[in-house]
Amino acid sequence: MSGSELMEEIERRTGWRPSPGSIYPLLAKLKEGSLIEEAESKETCMKRFSLTEKGKEMLKEYDRRREVFKRKFHSIRRIWLKIYREMDEDLYQSSVRLFEALESISPHLKKETTDKIRSILIKAADEIEELRKSLEAGEKS
Repeated sequence: MSGSELMEEIERRTGWRPSPGSIYPLLAKLKEGSLIEEAESKETCMKRFSLTEKGKEMLKEYDRRREVFKRKFHSIRRIWLKIYREMDEDLYQSSVRLFEALESISPHLKKETTDKIRSILIKAADEIEELRKSLEAGEKS
């Protein structure tokens, strides 16, 4: 596809049309990374691009990751809807802040960081579970 055809295809699929100022630098970067290459074209004034083998492999990996993300997102969305229907605004904002903090640190995760975050989340979950048990015990008395 050419850059303009890519812009049209993105718009068709998403409703958003990227500008030439974003598509062409991206194509150049993909070409530098050996993910795409110029394809032969019958039109003399139009550059067309195709995926290289490396690009096809990367696309397959993204497809695998997208499927995993879709499954995780579906679960998170169900939990989110179930929990937040009964929350007051302050508690809701606090939980949103937690999710945003987790999202913002994800690009920086290394083994040590992951272990630390897991520990923090386990402690928080333990405290919330203890509170729930205490509240349930109080209701039974």
